Amino acid sequence: MAELPASIGKYPIDALLARGGMGAVFKATHPTLKRHVVLKKLTMRGSASIAERFKREARILMDFKHDNIVRVFDHFKEGSSHYMVMEYVDGESLDALIRRRRFLSTELSLAIFIKACRALAYAHERGVVHRDIKPGNILISKKGEVKLADFGIASSGDEDDGGLTREGMTLGTPSYMPPEQIENAKNVDKRADIYAMGIMLYEMTTGKKPFPGSFSPETVNLIQKGRYRKPSSVNRSVKPVVDRLVRRLARPDPRRRYQDMAEVIRVVERYLGRYREAELDDALVGLMTGSLKDEPRYKPRRKKGLAWAAVAVALAAACAGGWYAYREGYAYRWLAPSRFGELRVSLRVPKAGLSPDGPSVRARLFVDDGGETPELEGAALAFAPAGSAPSDPALAFEAGPLYIAPGRYRLKLIVDGRVLWRSFELKPIGEEASTELRLRLDEEPAKPLSVRVVASGLEDGADLGGRATVSLYRAGSWVPLSELPAGALMTGSVHKFRIEAEGYEPATYSLLIGNGQDELRIEAALAAEE
Repeated sequence: MAELPASIGKYPIDALLARGGMGAVFKATHPTLKRHVVLKKLTMRGSASIAERFKREARILMDFKHDNIVRVFDHFKEGSSHYMVMEYVDGESLDALIRRRRFLSTELSLAIFIKACRALAYAHERGVVHRDIKPGNILISKKGEVKLADFGIASSGDEDDGGLTREGMTLGTPSYMPPEQIENAKNVDKRADIYAMGIMLYEMTTGKKPFPGSFSPETVNLIQKGRYRKPSSVNRSVKPVVDRLVRRLARPDPRRRYQDMAEVIRVVERYLGRYREAELDDALVGLMTGSLKDEPRYKPRRKKGLAWAAVAVALAAACAGGWYAYREGYAYRWLAPSRFGELRVSLRVPKAGLSPDGPSVRARLFVDDGGETPELEGAALAFAPAGSAPSDPALAFEAGPLYIAPGRYRLKLIVDGRVLWRSFELKPIGEEASTELRLRLDEEPAKPLSVRVVASGLEDGADLGGRATVSLYRAGSWVPLSELPAGALMTGSVHKFRIEAEGYEPATYSLLIGNGQDELRIEAALAAEE
């Protein structure tokens, strides 16, 4: 066993906390602050990209000052090793806590979760996307402090990536990655972190992950479709608020998730508002010190002003009734049935070849006047998913009702790169209760897929074209791509490739190929074996 150094740089070393293939973690004493700090050492040689990520993490975190983010005080190089001086958190990581407790109550989970949310909101406001949110990167002290750590693969709008993240590269931890990050980690935004927070909340309250840990085509397919058991069906003690949060946080389509951490914080604060914050903090301390024997039962604070609440409820009910009558079109039907027509539109889009996020559906209405055909201003048709069975080969969408003047119109429907025009005549409500347009896009046929792989060394850029082999995962085994007959690879499905060369670590790519994507090029940079 190597002897513990007396000091590194200006920092006296107290203990070795961990050691791995890429470096070590020491407990040290800050010479001027007179407090314990962590020295994170990177010793991996020959990988400029890893060293650069290490320095980028230090630069990002040295500018951060938030109670729920691990502080970085310094970074330096000594000999061939890089060091980062970080805040020492006397406690354990959230994943260790989950293993120790199996799962946490809804209240304790949300008490930890909201502090991680605040940390992420702070980072996102500064243009930083973490890209590796998971329980292992949440530290909890014995004082109940919650700290977000490890920004090693974070992206920053202020920090030039310098080519560290390339198009098509997959970075992160598979179990917590949204579909768009599996596809391409380079261009993900803060909604990838929001998704990962939903997966983490699921694990906190159930002790299980919603998707299998293996990075197989089957798992990727489940993630892309968002198929998992809701938390309360795994653990009956989970409160409905967790089911609702996870459902919205972990939607596979980033457009249908929460769009900002502020929205999530408002929901959680509203729920936790019925509990005294001091009691939640005391419970976290008890959880971390071992003095919490049973999950606490918090008593809601008494609500005052019941009379005013009753008045508010009555007013809200009256407003809701009026809004319901307006939204459902009763006002148009009762007051002006000859001046308005009711338009509803249904749409079916084949699932084959769609991106993991689903199609982008937009609509514009034009007045068919036989001449200029002007666009109808103020007429918005917003399409929403109508729900379809998993076995249904198409996705269903609905829009409307829209109440506009009777007459002849043209509808322009834009679905991703395809455009559909439909002419129709809208009748008055007095003559026809509703005009419904039933639209359907034809499925684009699958085509043979052309694959080209370019392999090189990650550290030295060596051309591995003559040494690299490419395999495809089929029927539970890896089959060399060169042995497949012509036309064996088709678009419209998930394909898993492995690129390997002697002396290098293999790289695996799980890719969803749409029907319109018949040429695939993979540029694989393989890391040298240690």
